[in-house]
Amino acid sequence: MIKINLLPADLQRAASTPRTVFYSVLGGVAAVALAAIGIFWMWIAQGSMEARAEAQKVQVADLEQRAGEVDRIHSDIAFYRQREASIIEIKTRRILWAPKLDQLVALVPDEIWITSLAVNVLDEGEYRWDPGSRQSGGRVTLDCVALGDDPQAFTRFRKALSEDNRFYGDLVDVSAMPDSFFGDFLGFTPLSWEKVEATEEEPEHFRSRVGIDLKPLQDPPVVKAPAKTSEEK
Repeated sequence: MIKINLLPADLQRAASTPRTVFYSVLGGVAAVALAAIGIFWMWIAQGSMEARAEAQKVQVADLEQRAGEVDRIHSDIAFYRQREASIIEIKTRRILWAPKLDQLVALVPDEIWITSLAVNVLDEGEYRWDPGSRQSGGRVTLDCVALGDDPQAFTRFRKALSEDNRFYGDLVDVSAMPDSFFGDFLGFTPLSWEKVEATEEEPEHFRSRVGIDLKPLQDPPVVKAPAKTSEEK
C-alpha cells in the first residue's frame, strides 16, 4: 500500500524526529526549568537567612548590652560589699581609748606614777610586713616613776597589765574581751630602769619607760603563688 504524507514540510520533519530525541529535549527543558526553580528558591531562602541573621545580630547586641549591665551591677555589689566589710572591720578593730585609759588607771599600783603617756598608731601606709619580724600596729609609751627602793615595782606593773586575775582566767581566753586591757596589745618592749638619787627636792626613786606594742589594725597583704609553667605541670 502506498502512503502519502500530506502534512506540511515543517510538520513532516517534526513527525520524522525520533522519539528518543524528543524525550531528550523535553527532559533538558524540564531540567532547566527545575534548575531555575531551585535557583529561585535558593535566592528566596538566602534572603530569609540573611534577614534571620540580621535579627540574630540585633538580639546578640541586645544580650551583650544586658550582660554588660549585669556585670556592672555585680561589680557595684562587690564594691559595696567590700566597702561594708572594710567599715565593719574598722569598727571592730579600732581601739576605744577612753575605756582603755580607764582600765589602765585601774591597773596602776600605788607605788607607780605615770608622768607621761604617748600613743603612736600606725597609718595604713606605714605597715612594712617584713618577713621574719613581728609587725605591730603602733606603740603606747608610758614614762613611769617608782617611789621607794624596789625597782621590781615595774615588773609587777607590767605583769598587772598583761594578766587577768579573774577567777575564770584559766578557763577561757579573756584577752579578747572588751574589758581586757591587754587584748589590743602584742607585748612589751624590753624592761629597763634607772635609779635617780635623792635630792633636796625629790626622794630617791626609779624611772622606767614602758613600751607596749599594739596589734596590727590591718591585715597582711595576700601573696599570690607564682603560676606554674608548662614544664612544671
